[in-house]
Amino acid sequence: MLGGIFAWVSLLFEPSAFQVPLIQPQPRLKAEDSTALKPTSTNVPWQDIITGDYGHPPKLKIHDRESIVKWSWERKDVTQDLPPRIRSGLYGRANDATEMKWMRDGKSVAAIYSSLIVVVNHTPDIPSIDKKITFAVNRDTDVLWNAHSLEPLPGDRLAVATTGQRAWDGILVYNMSSALPLEDEPPILQKVEGLRAIHAMIWDEEGQMLWACGTNVAADGSDPEPAYGVIQGYPFDNQTGLLRDDPAFKFTFPEYWDIDTEWGHGYSWWSGPHDLVPVPNERIFLVSNDIGVQTFDIATMSFIHGFQETIDKYMPGFECTSTDRHGMNRQGEWEELPYSDLKGFSLAPDGAFIYTQSLWKLFRGNHTSLVVDGVRTQLMEGNEIYRSRFFGDIDGWPKPKT
Repeated sequence: MLGGIFAWVSLLFEPSAFQVPLIQPQPRLKAEDSTALKPTSTNVPWQDIITGDYGHPPKLKIHDRESIVKWSWERKDVTQDLPPRIRSGLYGRANDATEMKWMRDGKSVAAIYSSLIVVVNHTPDIPSIDKKITFAVNRDTDVLWNAHSLEPLPGDRLAVATTGQRAWDGILVYNMSSALPLEDEPPILQKVEGLRAIHAMIWDEEGQMLWACGTNVAADGSDPEPAYGVIQGYPFDNQTGLLRDDPAFKFTFPEYWDIDTEWGHGYSWWSGPHDLVPVPNERIFLVSNDIGVQTFDIATMSFIHGFQETIDKYMPGFECTSTDRHGMNRQGEWEELPYSDLKGFSLAPDGAFIYTQSLWKLFRGNHTSLVVDGVRTQLMEGNEIYRSRFFGDIDGWPKPKT
């Protein structure tokens, strides 16, 4: 649960604003020999981890399982000319490092950084283009300010969750092709409305759809009814490049939760999903919220394991990162919440997993936990972290190639 209530206003566009613009090729930021952009790392991808550090300034770090940083990116690494609003967002009022995703076989990183939605080259073996911005949107607007997640789609598209509380919130889709020039107001290709407070998205190559998790009504309590968690799939049309809002792929959680145990009696916010994580080589999601972690079966569109069963089956060796995750719930009962507030986590095909559990009554953690063979170690200690993810394609869940 992230604090703060932002004013949300409707986007008013003419229908023509949603037509896909023609791409005008431009050689900006490309290597002269495109074959040089092939991955060069000999490491299997789940050995590397990408972490966002809410520092001053914030920083993205790619590091190994020993916390050794191999590559990093922050505003001082940007030397290229930028449009005014993009530069303003780079040096914006936020110190966020909220989301970060592997893209393009590891040659790019998509992230929510400072006041930007940004795509950055990750080509350490090609210094001439490494760390250069190839796409950016300033999120210092009423619509994008609270954006918590993004995900690449086929056709060089990028889905961005607005993470707002109004009925018109949902997902914006942009053309992130590196052949396009950077501009202050890149056109929106599509706006998908109706899913509030989206905190995580994942591309499903097998199902050819984008999955997102959010809430059915306002998570901040501004609606007169409780907010239920929602998992929704949006089929992708390769011909049009558009997502389809199909109720057949919408699942509303069977119950709702208040979060008074952590935040105090009568707290207005409801528990919403925080991360949506695929199990390697399975049609299974693990879904975390403010209370715990559950298992969702895509085939049956149903939860098949509760909090404890999910931890026992998929995250053995999990340890609560603090001793204060308890209190009185709204019903006046004592409640222990050892699996609460997993803001981000990631499962590797070799059985290892990582997770970031926010400090109790705070929004972020101070380290990332890595569990290998049931043994937990702490990585990036002292960093203020919302999420870490394995930096690579997870088996059965590859990112789009372009």
